[in-house]
Amino acid sequence: MEEFALVAKEHGADRLRFCDTLGILDPFRTYQIVRYLKEQVDLDIEMHTHNDFGMATANALAGAKAGASYINTTVVGLGERAGNAALEEVVMAMKHIGRLDLGIKTEKLRQLSEYVAQASGRTIPVWKAIVGVNVFAHESGIHADGVLKNPLNYEAFSPEEVGLQRQLVIGKHSGKASILAKFREYGIELSEEEAEAILRHVRATAVQLKRALFDKELVYIYENFKEGKLE
Repeated sequence: MEEFALVAKEHGADRLRFCDTLGILDPFRTYQIVRYLKEQVDLDIEMHTHNDFGMATANALAGAKAGASYINTTVVGLGERAGNAALEEVVMAMKHIGRLDLGIKTEKLRQLSEYVAQASGRTIPVWKAIVGVNVFAHESGIHADGVLKNPLNYEAFSPEEVGLQRQLVIGKHSGKASILAKFREYGIELSEEEAEAILRHVRATAVQLKRALFDKELVYIYENFKEGKLE
């Protein structure tokens, strides 16, 4: 690769694209190779990574840390086979881990991802890093209580920063703090005792249904509780 780069430079090339087309490198090896090339050949390096082992973004960032000046990305990682380094992942990792703000309007990332998903006939997995709707969904009682006290306890950045909203998911793992906060969203202020009682029924219902509860189901439980239909 060094020989190829030197010959390319002799013939007028000013940029070398480093391609991990098979997606078989790890960030450590990527850093070593890119660092060596940067030291041996005075060319700008462009990273092109694939996600076959789930390392496309990590490898792209490793290359940048080693001296690469450009990174190929695609929205939501859309690309051949397992895809490429995702634009939203690279941008947010650069901003919050690398402390480098690229000047991109990150609050549009979810909207952009939805547009690309619709245009390409794909769906965005709810667990998709950065832009998946579950990134800021909290069910565990400890997590929900912690994020209500201070979002930084369980969130790397604010949901609004990427065009999402925080969600309190109410299910079998929920705690009293989640119940109090969720019903506050409905304009209902519960007492501690009411929250404890409703929580018992919420957990039982969630276990029975084997899923988290919808808003209308929570309101139904509340109404039955207030009417004395629940013990």
